Amino acid sequence: MVGAVETQDYSKLPPVIHAIIHEDEEALDPEAATFLRILKRSAAPEIWHKHGHFYSHLHDVWQMLCAWKQPQAVCRLGLFHSAYSNSFVSMNLYNPDTPAGRQELRDVIGEEAENLVWKFCVIDRLSMEEDAAATGRIPPEGKTFKHIRTGEPVHCTAAEIGAFLVETLADYQDQSFGWQSDMEQRTRQCLWPGIFKPTLRMARESKMAKCARDCGQLEVVPPIFNNCTTILQQEDEREARDLYWKAVTGDAEAEGDLTDERRDELIKMLERASELNPFVAEPHAVRAQLLMQKSDWEAAGDAARTALKIFYDWATQWDNRMPFVAWVSWTRCILLQSTFKEWPMAHGGTESLGAVHPSQRFRKLNDSRSLQSPTQTKRKAEEIGAA
Repeated sequence: MVGAVETQDYSKLPPVIHAIIHEDEEALDPEAATFLRILKRSAAPEIWHKHGHFYSHLHDVWQMLCAWKQPQAVCRLGLFHSAYSNSFVSMNLYNPDTPAGRQELRDVIGEEAENLVWKFCVIDRLSMEEDAAATGRIPPEGKTFKHIRTGEPVHCTAAEIGAFLVETLADYQDQSFGWQSDMEQRTRQCLWPGIFKPTLRMARESKMAKCARDCGQLEVVPPIFNNCTTILQQEDEREARDLYWKAVTGDAEAEGDLTDERRDELIKMLERASELNPFVAEPHAVRAQLLMQKSDWEAAGDAARTALKIFYDWATQWDNRMPFVAWVSWTRCILLQSTFKEWPMAHGGTESLGAVHPSQRFRKLNDSRSLQSPTQTKRKAEEIGAA
């Protein structure tokens, strides 16, 4: 069975995912209130960044690294990874070229984290990434890069490069969607935001992940890509993405309900997408919804559990049309409904969904948008017309 998972109660949120969804930042880092307040008061919430603002990107990369149980200094690197500008982005929040500027950030996040931030921001990130993806190697003695502005040597240990690669995985997975992939592969003039297809960066990410695991002296290996052991092939990533996109958008303009035959076709397409790229949750979540429409409660529950496991491992979404919290809540909602063996097939019933736990169900789902009987509705309309 595609996406079968071990018997575990995926309806319950793991503690770190609970903290993320409930915005309990101090559960992720006891000093979070201090440095998040400072970051919020900076220019970060005003600066554009891919599919949101700069603050939300920095915040969500930090959350992912916390969910991956990375050391505190690495998580804080994620939160301030562009604070000094870097080889990819031009904006900055602190001055990296003065002792006072560096001390200001050091006072906020600590010496170890600030040193990681500074090195990450002054080396050429592209050469680091390309070397890791191409060779799968980090020299045990580390590597010396040129400062991107001064040309002076900046030595990074193997452990520091490993941390930079892990941060980059979270960085890319949070921010990436089809607009960047289109620019990388077709034209630099692609109009933002495009149609929001998912990214095509995961194959390259998987190579960096394996390099970090094998040579980066990681204290904790992220749970992604089978604990960073599996390389996703580029052609598989593209085919999986295209199958998923066709399944979720191909019938967008069609009128009327899905036929049983078409629903089965979509399920097979999504199963194939998950076989090709088993590291994304959304094909399972969409397949679960289709299975609910077929009243295949057990299979739908299995698909929802598989999706939730992947969402919890990554602590982010792949299909950026909806945020992480929406994808998780929707999938938990499907899982709950599979236990009730109930799924609405009408507009009003679908809009009455929302509960993710039995304790949240106050009443049964709607049959229509009105809770009045047809007779009451007709009488009310006649009264309005008479008036």
